[in-house]
Amino acid sequence: MRALAAGLAVLLCVLPAIPALADPGDGYGDGGDGPAGDLSPQVRGLYDQGMDHVRARRWNLAVAAFSQAVRAEPRFVEAWNMLGYSYRKLKDNTRALEAYRRALDLRPDFKHAHEYIGRLYVAMGNRAQAMRHYEILRRLDAALAAQLLRAIEAGDPDLGEPD
Repeated sequence: MRALAAGLAVLLCVLPAIPALADPGDGYGDGGDGPAGDLSPQVRGLYDQGMDHVRARRWNLAVAAFSQAVRAEPRFVEAWNMLGYSYRKLKDNTRALEAYRRALDLRPDFKHAHEYIGRLYVAMGNRAQAMRHYEILRRLDAALAAQLLRAIEAGDPDLGEPD
């Protein structure tokens, strides 16, 4: 029993250090090959500032922070995704689409970008493209796909998103 407890303790210490097993909500990494482990403290700080602005719904400031982050680290997938999200909230669909496409070019299986670009297509009235991303997302994360499908069916890109 002590050996089992000791093994579990070691495992619990090691798991948080493995990027692929990190909480995707932490903003850095989603099990992909992005630069999350290679980010400078400055770039991480810009991303964190952007997330603070998102939580406070300060979309222009979020855009500024995420834009600086992707200029400093062009392979920062999560920052591209959140830049798209912030542009979408500003109803700047063209720039939102560009940012989501950059995120998906860097990591084609990034589930959060598929969800958000699907929501953007709902906002743009393009159900066919929204459904295309739903189908991809369904293979990546069924629960997230179900949320996107509800938004598509309701024609409401914000349905089911946190307030």
